[in-house]
Amino acid sequence: MNWKRLFATHILERGYDYYLENTVENIDISEDIIRADVIGSEDYEVEISVNNGEVTDMYCSCPYALDGKNCKHMAAVLYKWSEDAGEEEAAKKVNTELFQPAYTINAYKKKVAAVEELVSGATEEEVRSFLVAVLAEEEKLLLRFHNTINKQVTREDIDNYIRQVDVIADRYLGRNQFISYYEADGFISELEEIIDEDVRRMIDNNKYLSAFEVMNYIFVLIGDVDMDDSDGGTGMLADRIYQLWLELLVKVSAEEKKKMFDWFTSHLDGSVIDYLEEYIEQIIMGEFDEKEYEQEKLDFIQKMIARSECKDSDWSRDYAVGKWAVRYLELLKVQNASEKQIKEICKKYWNNSTVRRYYIDICMKNKEYDHVLQVLDECILLDKQYRGLISEYSEKKKEIYLLQGNKSAYIEQLWKLVLEHEAGNLDLYRELKKQYSVDEWLIKREEIFKKLPAYAHVERLYKEEKLYDRLLTFVLNSPGLYILQEYEKVLKKEYPEQILGKYKDEVNKMAMHTSDRKHYAHLVSLLRKMQHMKGGVKLVEEIVTEWKAKYKNRPAMMDELRKL
Repeated sequence: MNWKRLFATHILERGYDYYLENTVENIDISEDIIRADVIGSEDYEVEISVNNGEVTDMYCSCPYALDGKNCKHMAAVLYKWSEDAGEEEAAKKVNTELFQPAYTINAYKKKVAAVEELVSGATEEEVRSFLVAVLAEEEKLLLRFHNTINKQVTREDIDNYIRQVDVIADRYLGRNQFISYYEADGFISELEEIIDEDVRRMIDNNKYLSAFEVMNYIFVLIGDVDMDDSDGGTGMLADRIYQLWLELLVKVSAEEKKKMFDWFTSHLDGSVIDYLEEYIEQIIMGEFDEKEYEQEKLDFIQKMIARSECKDSDWSRDYAVGKWAVRYLELLKVQNASEKQIKEICKKYWNNSTVRRYYIDICMKNKEYDHVLQVLDECILLDKQYRGLISEYSEKKKEIYLLQGNKSAYIEQLWKLVLEHEAGNLDLYRELKKQYSVDEWLIKREEIFKKLPAYAHVERLYKEEKLYDRLLTFVLNSPGLYILQEYEKVLKKEYPEQILGKYKDEVNKMAMHTSDRKHYAHLVSLLRKMQHMKGGVKLVEEIVTEWKAKYKNRPAMMDELRKL
């Protein structure tokens, strides 16, 4: 079965990676249909038609495939299918032919051996002549060859690598100055190649700062380009660079390390996009533990606090000030500052909730419970507009009352949490239930059901109490399928007709609207699910018959229905 010819080489490689990572789940293989889910940054449904062992049609719900292209998720499923069909060896088959792509380490080694055999049969003059011609045409390979034979890396070499990175970016950005989802993988792969081949070689040749400069340029670039990064390629490349930073910090001289420190601290000024700044922050705070950096790090953090205080947005200002103030406090703690000094710093930034919570943690460790209760009441007033913080403070008060043995205050606080601050929270509900006898609780739970706000998930409490009649009513009155699918497992045994009826109503509503193949495939998957319910086979037959008559002018829908 030569299904690999249906995919571009880079797509096939990515698919094989997905297969090895066990992302293919729920695979269902019949005589002519393969269905599976591929779990990644998003979950995608894949369906592949086969005839006599040959692939005849493929569908995937990912954006790439919706444009009619064969995607890595399809390839991953086919690798899994090959394994399940007793063709694991075919999935991992090593082909030693020169022009056969290699997808495994062993296959690559055998291909290298084949290339070596080919080259060994050529004369030195032929090899030199061919190499000159190739290097003259391909600057990327020329740079790599130059770096291989020359252990020195000049300023010109670095500039050439940077220019090469710019060429790659310009090629993918195009006239629209945007890298689409379909092109993002290729863009990231080419930058990874420079990191893994050229930067790696610089490091191996002890040219640490040269490697540092090239990878830093790439790091800043990937944050600046406008790209659909749904597959998370930017994060993976940033992780790779971060690991190389850690490697360099172990190898560089003291002078080189200082230059690295200066670069990191100078690039938290907005020159690096915010979500990539975290990598730099982690490096600064987690590394540079030498005594000579203690004051420099404190001075740097103070600058970051001052800069954060100038932000326009209230939320971003409070977040940034709190983050850096706590880092300042943690660093003081590492440097053996007194608790008194640390508390004084906390008071300096008392208006910041993050700092106040840090202060509360200090006092809790010291068992200053009465003082913490006073602070928590102050925090509740200061942060009254933030529901999440109020819940956190209220839970902390509950914890303290329990530690103090103040049962009445503890139970009172539990009621406030269950009905107000964290209305419907199942764990708190269970905790409150433990405070009453069985008979007492039957009365108390009805009080809770009556007083719960509309946004509280009372259905979770119905399930907890096994009040399935009330749960069923809630599910049937809820629009769509989300609530139904959440609770059908506990309801379908006792109420199969009602659950099936709800499914019927919802799929009929969904079918009324003309849509694309993805939508129709989803409808078919729901019908297939219904078939496995009691009485479902007959009902689905009736629905399909009705739809084939009612929607006969929808060819894509009719095609999907035939797959049932």
